[in-house]
Amino acid sequence: MKKLLLSIISFVSTTIVFAQDSTAKATSLSQQSIDGDIDNSLIRGSIESVLPIIAITLVVMLIIQVTKYILDHKLKNKIIDRTISEQLANSILQKSASDKKDESIKWSILLLSLSGGLTVAYHTMPLHIHSLAIMAFSAGISYLIYFFYLQKKSK
Repeated sequence: MKKLLLSIISFVSTTIVFAQDSTAKATSLSQQSIDGDIDNSLIRGSIESVLPIIAITLVVMLIIQVTKYILDHKLKNKIIDRTISEQLANSILQKSASDKKDESIKWSILLLSLSGGLTVAYHTMPLHIHSLAIMAFSAGISYLIYFFYLQKKSK
């Protein structure tokens, strides 16, 4: 039942996000032909193609965070119900300082790499599919750097 509900929600949300008004599109095309302003339409088209991706990403991250919160709450309730010793409960529930440090380093590497990718995409101006390739490449590089960081740390 939960899978069906999640499937329906994801289908409806993507349909809503990608829905467009045909009159607005026709108006922008006629305005483009009158003004001859191709650069603005290119930037507008790029923004219109990236915004749904950002919206879907934010919705998915929200769903993941809410699910994580609910599951953590259920785990804490089960630990309380079974009267597990305090030391074992602390070891299960608390993250160590090194885990928190590794997570913050991962996010900083990822954000620095993505900002570098955005900078490269901005300076190679035609904002088409190659900009997405640059962003994907920079995200991959950041996870590779994080992998090497974890390997060096474990030695």
